[in-house]
Amino acid sequence: MLKKLTVVLLTATVALAGVAFADDLKCGADPANPDAECGAGTVCILAMNPPVCKPPLPAGQACKRDKVCASNKCEKPDGAKPEDKGVCK
Repeated sequence: MLKKLTVVLLTATVALAGVAFADDLKCGADPANPDAECGAGTVCILAMNPPVCKPPLPAGQACKRDKVCASNKCEKPDGAKPEDKGVCK
């Protein structure tokens, strides 16, 4: 009985984990338009590995583009390259 219960609980946990990560759509295949695969209200977060579609990020989160921040401001150090990470303001 205990063995069956353990198997059922493990199966349910794995199923729920799959649903939780299903919303993280991979994106960024087209460098000219990395948000092309993302739905309405989401942007491609290129600072994540692999890049995924998410709602705009709050202040303090890693970013590579202004568009991914809720404030539309990704602050990078002076002299940073476009592919370098910054921080949402």
